Amino acid sequence: MNRLLGVRDCGKPGPLLILLGAVHGNETTGVFAVENVFRSLEEWDIQNKGKIVGILGNTRAYEKNIRYLDYDLNRCWTDSFVSERKGNIQGSVLQAEDLELLELLGEIEKHSTGDYSTRILVDLHATSSDNGNFVVIPQDEADHPVVKSLRLPIIVDLEKYLEGTLLEYMHHRNFVSFAFEGGLIGSERALNLHTSGIWEIIYASGMVERRKDHEFSKYDQILESFIHKLPHKVSVLYRHKIHSGDQFIMNPGYTNFSKVKKGEILAKDGKGEILAKESGMIFMPLYQELGDDGFFIVEEIEGRL
Repeated sequence: MNRLLGVRDCGKPGPLLILLGAVHGNETTGVFAVENVFRSLEEWDIQNKGKIVGILGNTRAYEKNIRYLDYDLNRCWTDSFVSERKGNIQGSVLQAEDLELLELLGEIEKHSTGDYSTRILVDLHATSSDNGNFVVIPQDEADHPVVKSLRLPIIVDLEKYLEGTLLEYMHHRNFVSFAFEGGLIGSERALNLHTSGIWEIIYASGMVERRKDHEFSKYDQILESFIHKLPHKVSVLYRHKIHSGDQFIMNPGYTNFSKVKKGEILAKDGKGEILAKESGMIFMPLYQELGDDGFFIVEEIEGRL
């Protein structure tokens, strides 16, 4: 399977924008959205500044439509882990995600050489519960104009709870890097939000002038329809980590940013009921088999602007 989804470089100076889809192989809407955008760039012969690159994250898991094969490709990006995989290629028995990591990093590095005004990496994801429309970014980049242009909830300090995310790894390599969560896995709504959000990122980064014709203005309308009554910026209060053999089952009916009260029964596992440790809003409740995070509880730290 071809990892490279597309490249658009019209020879004009400007930013580098790398769009990643399906770092989790079953989160396919990001891939489709990237393909939609490249198709439109070609069909309408849009002369963008800088370079736009689309990359498929986990090709092997994507082919099987599962989150990952051997380990989570979005929990392994630490300097020590990457260095170990780079240094043990010959004669080693590599797992599927070892190969994905090396191939993906090679693709990113290949397209990152050159003189760009800024480097932006967008990691497109989806969630196993509804209303999963938000941005995850290190706190010191939370007010970046490109991020704020999406007008979606911004989750800060999640990196304190999740080790080895790709966005954090690239953040330390001078990229404005963030995860853009589009919504429910496989849904048309998530595809629409990812597609419209990518256009907004292209506009906000100065790669293309904002267009007024119908084909483009519809994306503004789609984006606006997602942000009603959502928090603006939130911080994590609590993470429920899942360990091997826990038999974790999330109680049905929770969506992202649903309000919960301390002591509320949220889930169960082999030890019994799991209660909310804090009052706040539920975040990323797990409704799929694979995953290390059962749920988070977050609080709003800044009202919608």
